[in-house]
Amino acid sequence: FKLNPDPGRQRVLWVGDLDEKQANAFLDKCVVLQRCDPDLARLRDRLLDEVGANPQALFDTATDAKTAAAKAVAAFSPLSDPTGAERVKAAKAAERAVFEQFIEKKQRVARIEVDNLLVRSKSKDDFRRLFRALLKTPAGVAQDEVHFDAIEASEEFKPKFFRAVTYNSETDVFQFDSKAHEHAARRWFENEAKASAKGAAGAAASD
Repeated sequence: FKLNPDPGRQRVLWVGDLDEKQANAFLDKCVVLQRCDPDLARLRDRLLDEVGANPQALFDTATDAKTAAAKAVAAFSPLSDPTGAERVKAAKAAERAVFEQFIEKKQRVARIEVDNLLVRSKSKDDFRRLFRALLKTPAGVAQDEVHFDAIEASEEFKPKFFRAVTYNSETDVFQFDSKAHEHAARRWFENEAKASAKGAAGAAASD
């Protein structure tokens, strides 16, 4: 089912990340990474801080975690685990593994996508300018603030390739696609600064 275009009455609905309160409420409702468990509570904090809270990603990962936990519990029989302690332990380990794998995958992909734009892109200088602006203002940078015409015209500014940054059509700003991309960009510039400083020190020592 698809509605015919009607610009006069239709508008694009932007769905961004949940804020911290919304994300915690969502995870509570999904009954995953429960805060009553210190280890899972720390993992929840890490998830929201390092990756962000995209609603669909959280839902999919929570569903996978609950499925993995259920399978882990099903491997035990009442006779082999009369107190249920081992089942609880196995369920927790399975849930934790799913979320850790999700975080690690998101970070790995973010590093690749950031590196592609800052190193391999034909418009890498423009993307570096955009990323520097976004690191100063993660909430979003208006299109006319840094003149991103070159970026929009580049081949990388397409859904198939352009993942590190997204354009929020509701507020008319560029934003990092996720916190994982924001952290990856920050580390990229930090590593570049360290490499430049090391190179300068080496050059000075050789003089």
